[in-house]
Amino acid sequence: MSKKEFNNINIAIASSKHSQRAYLRLAMEANGLSVVINDPLSHAFIDKVKRLKVDVMLLDMHDDDHDEQLVDDLIEEIDIPILFNDVTALTLNEPAVLARWYGKLMRKIAALTGRGITDKTQFDRSYESLVEEIPAGYIEKRLNGELAKHVWVIGSSLGGPEAIKKFLKNLPEDLPVAFILVQHLGANFVTLLAEQLNQATDFEVLPAVDGHVLHHGQVILAPVTEEISINPIGAVQLSPLEYESPYTPCIDQVVSTIARRYKERAGAIILSGMCDDGKKGCQVMHQYGGKIWAQDAASCVISSMPDNVRATGVVEYSAPPEILAKHLNDHLMTTELET
Repeated sequence: MSKKEFNNINIAIASSKHSQRAYLRLAMEANGLSVVINDPLSHAFIDKVKRLKVDVMLLDMHDDDHDEQLVDDLIEEIDIPILFNDVTALTLNEPAVLARWYGKLMRKIAALTGRGITDKTQFDRSYESLVEEIPAGYIEKRLNGELAKHVWVIGSSLGGPEAIKKFLKNLPEDLPVAFILVQHLGANFVTLLAEQLNQATDFEVLPAVDGHVLHHGQVILAPVTEEISINPIGAVQLSPLEYESPYTPCIDQVVSTIARRYKERAGAIILSGMCDDGKKGCQVMHQYGGKIWAQDAASCVISSMPDNVRATGVVEYSAPPEILAKHLNDHLMTTELET
């Protein structure tokens, strides 16, 4: 079977990890397959597979993030071949192991689609040959973190810490985004909150430090006694409080600042709280092209804060924290091959 014949194969890829989906897409497209879907497994994913012309599906099973019921629904509802794939070989970064994995995977795809293979060694390509088709530094940047290009603000007050934990816990650790967390609390509790959140997420949670360079995979806690911004080179900048507000830290101030700095690559998620902080900031975010989402009222301890933002008409999406996390994962899929 030649690479040209592979051009006629449409494949759907499902993986919970953002970087893994990007890597698998590169591997498939490098050999001529057409990747028609490349998303986390969900009911929406299953619906897409049923609607589109898909010859084979690759389900990445190297972690435990897939819902067992979703996997059962997938098997029951679609009638195309499914390849359950453990991609441990890709994470080992060993040339010989990677080459064997690649050849074995291509042969399985060919067999499942009924195309056949005459030369069983033709897909055992060397590691050097494969990496020629991967952008320079791509793997290293995915593993070690990139300078933050996508920055979202999480704003919360009463009931916020538990909602934040649920949100962060449901994010893939390698999602290309950084967060500025603005939680109404006393100055003495910032470090304690960081410690608690670090136990609930694979993201790195840090109190704001002047000069810290912001990377994807980080959550920076806004300080109570200073204003926070991100300077042109991507570093945290702390300055004396000038924004007048009854709330500390102030969600309006942080959301407005991040909106002006990152524009359409920014967003704000307003969680449980009792006040209207964030209302003005989210209007600024909307003007600069950023996304505004909010926790739905039913899952809030107190819904006043997200309700007040919703009343402005700028909120595009409302859901419980766990669903907001999955929605953000889907939203950022469009940037998975960005270098």
